[in-house]
Amino acid sequence: MTRGLWQFLLGAVEVTVSPSPRGRRFVPLSKRRPGDPAPAPGDDPGLPRAGPEAFLNLAAARGLVLWRVRRREDGSLRGWVAAGQVGGLRPVARAARCRVRFGRRVGWPFLWRRLQRRRVLLGGALATALLVYYLSGAIWFIEIRGLEHLPEAVLRQELARAGLRPGVRQAAIDLRQLAERLPLEVPGVAWVGITRYGVKVVLDVVEKDPPPAVPADRPAHVVARRPGVVVQIMALRGEPVVQPGQVVKAGQILIRGAYLPPPPADAARGGRPSPSPSQGKPVAALGRVLARTWYSEYREVPLEQTRPVRTGRASTRIVLRIGSWRLPVYWQRGDPGRYEVERRVLVAIPGWRDGPPPVELLRETRHQVVLARHVLTLQQAVRLVERQVVARVTAGLPPGSRVVAVRSQVVQQGAGFAGVRTTVEVIEDIGVQRPFQPR
Repeated sequence: MTRGLWQFLLGAVEVTVSPSPRGRRFVPLSKRRPGDPAPAPGDDPGLPRAGPEAFLNLAAARGLVLWRVRRREDGSLRGWVAAGQVGGLRPVARAARCRVRFGRRVGWPFLWRRLQRRRVLLGGALATALLVYYLSGAIWFIEIRGLEHLPEAVLRQELARAGLRPGVRQAAIDLRQLAERLPLEVPGVAWVGITRYGVKVVLDVVEKDPPPAVPADRPAHVVARRPGVVVQIMALRGEPVVQPGQVVKAGQILIRGAYLPPPPADAARGGRPSPSPSQGKPVAALGRVLARTWYSEYREVPLEQTRPVRTGRASTRIVLRIGSWRLPVYWQRGDPGRYEVERRVLVAIPGWRDGPPPVELLRETRHQVVLARHVLTLQQAVRLVERQVVARVTAGLPPGSRVVAVRSQVVQQGAGFAGVRTTVEVIEDIGVQRPFQPR
């Protein structure tokens, strides 16, 4: 890669070397006949004095470098030479009695010569580069993440009012100051982080805790979201109607949305009935009910799997990353095949306002891998299913929940697979508000 870059900057010319039809043919001593010319004094009888081979020897002796040299079917040689060494080929061709023809010309010197003849194209490319440079100094895309309750249109309207809109110059707005102002000016926003990636700005928004689903002035019960065994109940508003250790089913009232009046003192002596729930003061019940719940799932796992295994062979490459461009600086040749790449940052220029580094020097280690057949035992298959089921269950649990136990059982085992049923025991908040109409 580095050699090719230098060749492009300095220029290279393709040359074809063939024996000159006017040159005398060289005959070795073993095949010399009477009448053939004798070798000149000082010549090495083992080296050819004319022809493409002699041309290569003389060129190497004079310090001329040719690469990608190939022999053609007609006996000529084709290769590449640097543009700065073309002038030194003439005396070598005369001494070797060869004819040199020039083919393709590549590199910056020849490209610049062609561009000078096309001034309109050169001017258009220059104008395009200036336009791209000017446009890259503005913000064109705004992405908002983390919104759940606040409408995105409302936040974009506040951003436009603060000066952050598509097309604004990056130097005209202070993103750090804007991130500090938004939580104070936008209701419902607790924290904002702003990161710029080139012409794109990403806003990570953390909203404040949403208000209760039911207003405090509207009566509501706290009911069970799913069945379980009550572990702990904390009633902030309303009357709890269940006790720890009690089994509840989905939809059962856990905290009643009513405050019952205390029974009269003579109710017990006179046999008067206790106040009914409809006689209490209706409120929006609020609280937390922790219960022990269970999630069960059945999965089938193939016992024979194909996994990448490292062979121990590795190659290292140093890469200079400039934006989205990657320029290899040093590399080791490796065998063809599959590889796993590990990257480590050696040197990095800090980004602007917590953005990614614009320039990095990376060390990439490419580990060669082969696909190997791996057979799972029943115990390994059970552990694999447990990890998958626990990850899926915990992803849907409310905050503050925890997994207390995991039990698995191999239900069936067939040809190349195993069926595992996994039960996850969780302690979670099962209470949700449900409005009701008081009588």
